[in-house]
Amino acid sequence: MPIITSQRRNRLGLIAALVVILLVVLWAARGALFPYIFALVLAYLMLPAVNWLDRMLARPLKGARASRPLAIVLVYLLTIGLVVAFFSLVVPVVSRQFQVLWAHRDDLVAQTQQLAAQGLTWYQEAVPPNIQVQIADALRRAADTITSALQSGVIRTFSVLTSTVSFIIGMSVVPFWLFYLLNDSTKAQHGLLNLIPGRFRADFVNLLRITDGIFGAYLRGQLLLCVFIGVMATVGLMALGVQYSALLGLLAGMFEILPFIGPILGLVPAVIVAAIQSPLLGLWTLLLFLAIQQIENLFLVPRISGQAVQLHPAVIMVVLVVGNEVAGLWGMILVVPLAAIIRDLFKYLYLRFQDEPVTPREAMIRLGRRA
Repeated sequence: MPIITSQRRNRLGLIAALVVILLVVLWAARGALFPYIFALVLAYLMLPAVNWLDRMLARPLKGARASRPLAIVLVYLLTIGLVVAFFSLVVPVVSRQFQVLWAHRDDLVAQTQQLAAQGLTWYQEAVPPNIQVQIADALRRAADTITSALQSGVIRTFSVLTSTVSFIIGMSVVPFWLFYLLNDSTKAQHGLLNLIPGRFRADFVNLLRITDGIFGAYLRGQLLLCVFIGVMATVGLMALGVQYSALLGLLAGMFEILPFIGPILGLVPAVIVAAIQSPLLGLWTLLLFLAIQQIENLFLVPRISGQAVQLHPAVIMVVLVVGNEVAGLWGMILVVPLAAIIRDLFKYLYLRFQDEPVTPREAMIRLGRRA
């Protein structure tokens, strides 16, 4: 057992004090940190593309230091191009459909009420009263929970974003700060590793790899799923002849970012709008979304997100409520991968802290990850 000298004890105390001060300052300034957290997420999403382009450009440039800045600029241009294409092609269509929907909102509300009344009449005649009471109670609790969670989540999120002038200042410097993050990411990684004592370095690298593997796969996977679901829903609704198909498809894609409850929230407005046109069309729309979900679960999720999270739906429901209470809408989006990260980090550290600890390599193998 290594001897803890006074010098080592003083260094550990200094590091602990620095970490505590840093956490206190970050918590006190949390209202102004969203732009920088946003930039970190963008850097995380862009980093694989920047690294790949950097390697490709390093060969023709023959070691010139301009390869990485050039790669960052190209990724910037690609991102800007995608954003411009979205606002040029998608937003005008969605905006026109929303304007039409808003102009006919009174008719839609009246038709929805009429459809609900017809369905309620059939329901009261076909379902026994004691079962109706149980179903009504369950639906009321579920609706109250979802509504309060979404309302508090949105309110909490927007209050954080707009409560300080520093938010506007922070967003204005995001492109520049993001450039430095991407350009110096390798140096930052090496510098961070040099601060870690040699005997802890392998464990530190493994913990980073576990975190990166889960968070990266989940975040990029969810964004790709949003795009796929939005496109598939839009095309399917157009093929069925459902009104406002682009708007409804966009909503379905946006809701997909929320695990478990997102697909349900995206399905409901599309089925209601289709059922107003025709009850049979509402049924076909429901079958369309169920088919999309089956395609997503059987083919898209295994290929895009892989086995990154592996959480039971019951656990996901609980952690979503916790995430909403802690950090609002952003908490609901990020709490699922964070729960999976905590789970795997605990497993790894448990293997390393046993009476007869396994090696870092063996611990990674037991977690099913490449050593």
